[in-house]
Amino acid sequence: MGSRVTVAARRLTILAVLAIVCMPSWCAWGGPRNSRRGSDEKKPAAEENGKDAAAADDESDDEKKKKKVKEDRFFALRGGIVHTVSRGELRDVTILVKNGKVVEIDRGVKIPEGAEVLDARDFHIYPGLIAASSGGIFGSGAPEESTNVYSLSMTLALAGGITTALAGNTVVKLTYGSVDDMVVRRDVFKKLRYSTSDPNQRRELRAKFEKVRQYLRDLEAYEEDKKTDPDAEAPEDDWIKGEFKTCLQLLKHEAVAKIDANTAQEILSASGLATRYGIGIVVVGAVEGWTVASQMARAGLSAIVTPRRQWPEDQELNRPTGSSIENAAVLYRSGVPVAVVPGISSITTWGLAGRDLLHLNMEAAFAVRGGLSNEEAIRTITIDAARLLGVDHRVGSIEIGKDADFLVCDGDLLHYMTHIRWTVVNGRVVYDKQKDTLFDHIRPDGDRDAPPPDDYWPRSLGATE
Repeated sequence: MGSRVTVAARRLTILAVLAIVCMPSWCAWGGPRNSRRGSDEKKPAAEENGKDAAAADDESDDEKKKKKVKEDRFFALRGGIVHTVSRGELRDVTILVKNGKVVEIDRGVKIPEGAEVLDARDFHIYPGLIAASSGGIFGSGAPEESTNVYSLSMTLALAGGITTALAGNTVVKLTYGSVDDMVVRRDVFKKLRYSTSDPNQRRELRAKFEKVRQYLRDLEAYEEDKKTDPDAEAPEDDWIKGEFKTCLQLLKHEAVAKIDANTAQEILSASGLATRYGIGIVVVGAVEGWTVASQMARAGLSAIVTPRRQWPEDQELNRPTGSSIENAAVLYRSGVPVAVVPGISSITTWGLAGRDLLHLNMEAAFAVRGGLSNEEAIRTITIDAARLLGVDHRVGSIEIGKDADFLVCDGDLLHYMTHIRWTVVNGRVVYDKQKDTLFDHIRPDGDRDAPPPDDYWPRSLGATE
């Protein structure tokens, strides 16, 4: 009996020892120890993980803010005489640009660290010029897809201070080297043919306007009837397409028409169309506009003109006819919005931009010869041209909130000796006279009395012997 007790006691002792030895392993595999203290041990870990996640979020927000600051692009144009066009002249101010927009114009402007700074002291600063007609700068398709943004044509235009131009029916920026923010506005005008030499065509166009105008009356009546009659039927509109749709957009003032008209008779016909239907019309040419300026103003017409265009008098008519150097001035003083373009609006060495006296700002200078003041003439190639194209909320003058498009020149913009030193588009310097070989050899230090250089054109391939 005693021996059995002794054996049993030994067995119990062995089991106890085994239990003690195996307890850590058992607990490590999720036994009672782990389940009992797991919540206590995991909670600090979860809290720590939560703190790490919050810290990571904070760091992420900080990184995002830093990234945003890095992405902001600042440009400053400092000093010089600023011709704002809309608000007179400012002197010795700084124009601060953020991401292509003007954000501040004042003295003592704090320039952010890392901003590109252009020192324009002793120079004149104007808003970029706007060509209300152009050719050869942009491609024939969608400008942002078909334009060679490194072309000589674009450089020539920028060297002439042009920053925005109408290409086809699209207003486009001259964003040299980039297609970002190139297109300003599409479908600017609705082209109408309303020739005095084609009575049938004119009659058909008026008939279309009348049909669309009746549709608008019926639509207005329907909108009123359906307030009391749920079964009221809307007028059919499946026929409104093509020229009918154009008429509808014009009658609803969703678009502006463009008509080629030069003689007084053609211009008066366009005036009558505008008055009859209350539509906006831009007359291209308007050579004899000076003879019917008051009628154009009453009809609310605008005009794109070439001051130097010559048109012979008609000796058989007992009234003023032909062209006049005073055309732009007479129209402007009569209240007709005017944009000036040269006789050749393509980029050539004798057209919209080049090295002779036929480019855009020189055409405006001839309008001064015809009676416009310098300020009025500059408006015809800046803010007034922008309004005519429907983009004056973005370009055409130097104002806070507008696009940072400037030209910096070494004298009066309308003086034939003046050179464009820098051209800025969307807050980027896209033309620098001294860094491009087009005109770098001409008065490099701005001395107008300097001897003429050895000429080379259009670009230098190296030093000449």
